[in-house]
Amino acid sequence: MVINTKRISGSIAASPLLLGVMLAATACNVDRFDDSKAYKKTETHSFSTATDGRQVLPDWVPPNATAIDEIVRTTGDERILRMTSSVEALDHPGCAEIDGSDARPPSLSAGWWQSGVESASTVKCGDWYVVQAGEHLYAHKPEAVQFILDQLVANE
Repeated sequence: MVINTKRISGSIAASPLLLGVMLAATACNVDRFDDSKAYKKTETHSFSTATDGRQVLPDWVPPNATAIDEIVRTTGDERILRMTSSVEALDHPGCAEIDGSDARPPSLSAGWWQSGVESASTVKCGDWYVVQAGEHLYAHKPEAVQFILDQLVANE
């Protein structure tokens, strides 16, 4: 069997050239990529009932909850949530009474979110701070991804 070495050596010689072009192209784009805006990406969810949102909502949301609104940071952990329900309806082993004065305020906002409500939290369900305000439960899961926390501090 005869191997065409001319063709193989040409392919091998072209590989470093192609690799160099690819690296140069990505190096140019790295300088222009601005990932500092990544922390601003969010999704909004609205559900009529807890059953409608079961695949998205945290498992501690009471089954009787209605008129549910949520904003989720898609590049991190932070979420804010409002629903019509009551603290008494929270029946989940991961929920416990707390003094919410140490709750870090959310960086997310919405027209339906009451500013400062998280500091009155009386229940913590996993990482979520929960408070009753009128007929609504407000819940906030603080950001935990360090890159995003750094961006939030840098942009204050």
